Amino acid sequence: MDQTSSHDHRGSLISGVILVAVGLIFLLDNLNFIYIGEPVSHFWPLIVVAMGLVKIFQAQSQWERRKGFAWVFIGLWLLVSVLHMFGLTFHNSWPLLLIGFGINAIWKAVTPQPECRLSKG
Repeated sequence: MDQTSSHDHRGSLISGVILVAVGLIFLLDNLNFIYIGEPVSHFWPLIVVAMGLVKIFQAQSQWERRKGFAWVFIGLWLLVSVLHMFGLTFHNSWPLLLIGFGINAIWKAVTPQPECRLSKG
């Protein structure tokens, strides 16, 4: 396994652990086992946006950059829905996800894909 592949797996592992931990904290808050406070419960999607921005700025390919933009898009959708900005909620803003997935599919179709290298061994 080369250095880049190891770094990618480590980044995915860290992202996954953070998402599970944050999800558990918010689940416990929703079930009234803990109280995390209003600012945190309203602005937590900014964590997802920040993770996406990190992915964008650390990207070494169009494919990685596209993944970062997907994280930013989902984080912004969550933020808009949580704060009910522009009258949007989870219930009436879900078509934005379809639009985002469509844009992602178009982007994927018009940009070159990374070459797949098989390791020998």
